[in-house]
Amino acid sequence: MLREQVLYLLEKNRGQVITGGEIARRLGVSRTAVWKSVRALRESGSDIESLPNSGYRMTDESDGLSWRAINDSLRTRKFGRNMELLPTLSSTNKYLKQFDSAAIEEGYTVVANEQTEGRGRMNRPFHSPAHEGIYFSVLLKPAIPIADTPFLTICAAVAVCRAIWNICGLSVDIKWVNDIYLEGKKLCGILTEASISAELRSVEDVVVGIGLNTGRVAREVEETAISLYGATGIRGVRNRLIAEILNEFEEVYLDYTVNGRRGEILDAYAGRMFIIGRRAMVDISGASSEVTILGVDDSGELIVEREDGLTCHIDSGEIKLI
Repeated sequence: MLREQVLYLLEKNRGQVITGGEIARRLGVSRTAVWKSVRALRESGSDIESLPNSGYRMTDESDGLSWRAINDSLRTRKFGRNMELLPTLSSTNKYLKQFDSAAIEEGYTVVANEQTEGRGRMNRPFHSPAHEGIYFSVLLKPAIPIADTPFLTICAAVAVCRAIWNICGLSVDIKWVNDIYLEGKKLCGILTEASISAELRSVEDVVVGIGLNTGRVAREVEETAISLYGATGIRGVRNRLIAEILNEFEEVYLDYTVNGRRGEILDAYAGRMFIIGRRAMVDISGASSEVTILGVDDSGELIVEREDGLTCHIDSGEIKLI
């Protein structure tokens, strides 16, 4: 598509002026076609300047999504190598789960510029406005026991933390089990959904969805959510950040499933848990109790101490710090 080619050319020369004639020459199209593509890119959220008698320039703040720009930053073998980039989806997880997983390769990735029905655990909504975040899902086919599928969320959380540090230089925190926090507010959510073969009692496939706030946070959640832009004033990182999360996720995933480095991954995960040592209310199936959070065990379950001094291991539930 010409629009993608124009976006990629401007993205690769971000901050530099390129004349419409030069773009037209490189792509073998008319200057009118270039102008129409630039107009469409602006309408889709890309910040492209037109400089009289000079040409076009992608600003440093522009954050349009480009498959080719993402691909240029990938170091993976599988993750993201087959990718769909779509303007709007109800949910990237929902979209990817509709496929016959046997017909697509592990690592297949779906990216959306906007989700109209983004969701997290327990079907809670995840605000996913156009141009203001990265929303994508990856298909996994791990040869692991059914009981171990929650560990993939831990792998994803570690990968996201490392990627944010690599691209933005920010050290972020983890709230068990699937949220990434910054300055005490939610920055990113992870939703892992497994398809199980009842007959074979095995994992058929797993879809891991990641939603990360990069731009402006919706007013209705600004008391509890934060974005990379809100914390740093930096924009224009969505393509590189998607690629880096995929790079880190594949590395952590292979460390777990192939190299058996479960303990190292757990150490990295626990090392970022800001809730360890804190008092909290834990809600499990509607029953609440006050606990002290001690850490995570070898399976990734939360270890807590109840008020009566007994230690418990929790594999699911909601936590509210007190």
